[in-house]
Amino acid sequence: MPDTASPSEAAGCYDNPYYSDNVYGHTRSLLEDLGIARGGVHLDLGCGYGRIAEALRDELGLQYLGMDMDEGGLASLRQRGFDALSCDLRDPAVVERNVREALGSRRLGSISIMDTLEHLPEPPRLLEVVYRLAREHGAALTISVPNVAHRDVGFKLAFGRWDETGTGILDVTHVRFFTEESLRQMMQASGWHETRRRDVLLEKSDQHFPRFHPALAGETPLGQVLRYLRDSMDDNGSVNQFVRAYLPGPRKSTVDGLDRDRTTPFLSVVTRTQGRRLDTLRDVLLCLSSQTSQDFELVVIGHRLDQSAQLAVERVIEDVHRAFRPRVRFVRVDHGNRTTPLNVGFSEARGDYVAILDDDDFVFADWVETFQKLAERSPGRVLRAGAVAQAAEPVKTLEGRPAVRAVGTFERRYAKDFDLFQHLAENQTPPVSVAFPRSAFADLRIRFDEQLTTTEDWDFLLRTVAVCGLANSPRVTSIYRQWKLGESSFTVHSPEEWVANHQQIWRKLDRIPLVLPPGSATRLRQLFTERGTGGAIVSDARGNELRERARVILTSRSWSLTAPVRWMQRLFGRRSREFPRLWEMKGAELEQLISELERSPSWRLLAPMRAIRQRFRR
Repeated sequence: MPDTASPSEAAGCYDNPYYSDNVYGHTRSLLEDLGIARGGVHLDLGCGYGRIAEALRDELGLQYLGMDMDEGGLASLRQRGFDALSCDLRDPAVVERNVREALGSRRLGSISIMDTLEHLPEPPRLLEVVYRLAREHGAALTISVPNVAHRDVGFKLAFGRWDETGTGILDVTHVRFFTEESLRQMMQASGWHETRRRDVLLEKSDQHFPRFHPALAGETPLGQVLRYLRDSMDDNGSVNQFVRAYLPGPRKSTVDGLDRDRTTPFLSVVTRTQGRRLDTLRDVLLCLSSQTSQDFELVVIGHRLDQSAQLAVERVIEDVHRAFRPRVRFVRVDHGNRTTPLNVGFSEARGDYVAILDDDDFVFADWVETFQKLAERSPGRVLRAGAVAQAAEPVKTLEGRPAVRAVGTFERRYAKDFDLFQHLAENQTPPVSVAFPRSAFADLRIRFDEQLTTTEDWDFLLRTVAVCGLANSPRVTSIYRQWKLGESSFTVHSPEEWVANHQQIWRKLDRIPLVLPPGSATRLRQLFTERGTGGAIVSDARGNELRERARVILTSRSWSLTAPVRWMQRLFGRRSREFPRLWEMKGAELEQLISELERSPSWRLLAPMRAIRQRFRR
């Protein structure tokens, strides 16, 4: 037998009371939810004082059987009229023999292992015995283990603190520690499949000390940044104990059945298509097949395709070079807006990095190679290469086939260097010019915001750069096509919609802490100098108020209903205010704009209707 203290010796001495919101209460609720038949035996392994016994007997009608080595707990159970056996849970053969003898001809209805697995040097050995018993009797299993990934533990560990205590998450007697992922892997490898969960939540765990540690104090900038990052990862930051219910089933020998030793490509390219531009989709595939680095895969996301469009897209894919074809996957998505395919594509990606190459953009032969060189110098950062814009329009060839014609020269519209502060005002990075570390999506859970109908790439870029930083290359590797004729995001979505999305992004950024890159202090000083004495910045709250007033008018129902009025004005050559770039406007400009809007025929025309609606609201 090992020299470590038995789980009974360690855990059985804790006489914790029964509460509806602690491990005991949550376990009882899980068993009730599972509909465990009355009259069956409930086996409680590592029972301690078994304070759950009365609730299981009186409320669920179960026969309680506790097993442990702590004589104090066992004696208490027997005095209260329950069956209790002494057993060392580290010896699976003894456990199985004792359980079978104690059951006799009775039916085993359910099993619990509460706050015990963390005390065992080899938990899967006990789970194997329980698995066999549960399969024979059709029994369910509930377990509880502390969550070592609670934010209090993680925040302190980030600064070198690992505070073991007499009880709690870092109990000195614990020999195993669990995160949700490590628990899932262990349970699935042992043949247990989760069916329900009722975790115990504690915003402040027993590890929430010292009270004024800057990482733990939620109102400090450090605490806000750490909490934002931790809570973006998963929903377990405040989980004190995982309390889960399982049923026995097939074992999974590897995590998710995947081969973790397989080689992954450097880059996953995600291409959205609606099957309307097959000619430019062919261009995309041709550009990729000619890359100087072929260390990539292509995930084509067909969004809302009807049968004929899907067949056409699949035919284009089948026409690629046979050496390239195995690295191309087609995924169909039939729901969501234009942002949804990006989340699906990033979820499907297998590469270390992920780039967006829509079906109407154009990349040069060194596009992948440039990203690869940047990643070698700055691993884990967002990668950005140069891009140019070019006006284009759809045309027909002499044979009547659709094609694209450039109607302008290359324009260097996007900043050569990346400036975070400039990007907070306006996006200077088209999606084709950037590659994201897949880990930001897969591990940090940064997602594209599907509430946005435009500018989703800008929002994702800002939130990812705030965490990962950015490596920049001025080398131009792509052409971002801007359509003068035909359908594009600028024609499908109204100017009001674009501004509403901008405002939504800024409000979101205001709610989260931003980590500024090195050199930001100098950049901020420059911004103050550029704007004079700083008065404009000090009064920016007034500017935001004016921008919001203008946005309310421009996105109102009145403004939308009177669009034909403005169209007629432009048709007959009368001046009509173009939709403004609110984020670039200063106080005086905004005040002038609001004055013009409120005096415009569009706004005055429906003034009586707004007055009536306001009266009814009162």
